[in-house]
Amino acid sequence: MSGPQRFEPLHDPTKHDVDDPEARWFFVRGNEVVVADDDGAVIVPTGDMVVAQRAAAGKAQVLGRQLPTGATYWTAPLPDDYEPPAGFFLSGLRGLFTKLPESEWNIGGRATQITDWVRDNTYCGRCAGPMNQADSERSMRCPDDGFLAYPRLSPAVIMLITNDDGRALLGRSGMWDMPMYSTLAGFVEPGETLEETVHREVREEVGIEVRNVTYFASQAWPFPNSLMLGFTAKWASGDIEIDGVEIVDAQWFTREDLPMIPPSQSIARQLIDSWLIA
Repeated sequence: MSGPQRFEPLHDPTKHDVDDPEARWFFVRGNEVVVADDDGAVIVPTGDMVVAQRAAAGKAQVLGRQLPTGATYWTAPLPDDYEPPAGFFLSGLRGLFTKLPESEWNIGGRATQITDWVRDNTYCGRCAGPMNQADSERSMRCPDDGFLAYPRLSPAVIMLITNDDGRALLGRSGMWDMPMYSTLAGFVEPGETLEETVHREVREEVGIEVRNVTYFASQAWPFPNSLMLGFTAKWASGDIEIDGVEIVDAQWFTREDLPMIPPSQSIARQLIDSWLIA
């Protein structure tokens, strides 16, 4: 097969072969997934490899189909005390960031979010009655009061700001143990546009005003359920004044004096790399 690679979401498990030996499986225990060790390489196990996991797992959910290969991906939750057999191991998605192809890493993120969504919506948030999973769409429905619950998605903006000298503003989060600097980011508030969020987050975190807010690209980010919407912007006015909570340091950097920055698969790094080659 040829053609561009893309992922086709699927939602009704009754219409797809859960026993397909070539299907790929992301089993989820807590915030970790089970992957296989293939002579030192990390792979997503196929259906013919996961008999033991399926016996221990909860209800399977179909995730989608990778095209043009046609490989179907499934997920299912594992009990908290589950330990994988020889040849398999548990890993958080961050630990798999550079060990799986980007397309499969994204599917792993989809797996953890879907299993969390099913678990968190077993009972209705209005009446506490049991919820049923719909076949026609990815939703959970309460048969008593009609309440619908869709998978949670939290939009967030992430932005690279440059000044008139061509330097880029990077900040260090107080939550990071390592001295890594990255682009600023923050979640969208109800009633905000994305551009308004960019202005507010920059003002709150580093105390400056920006202009020329321009969309760059987006990235699904499963920690735990974010959609990162990337922007570039230009400094307009003000001096850096960090909040001291979310951001413990922020500086203007030239291309020649960059600190430690995020890994290549992150949209933060894509923003920085785009600036580096501009």
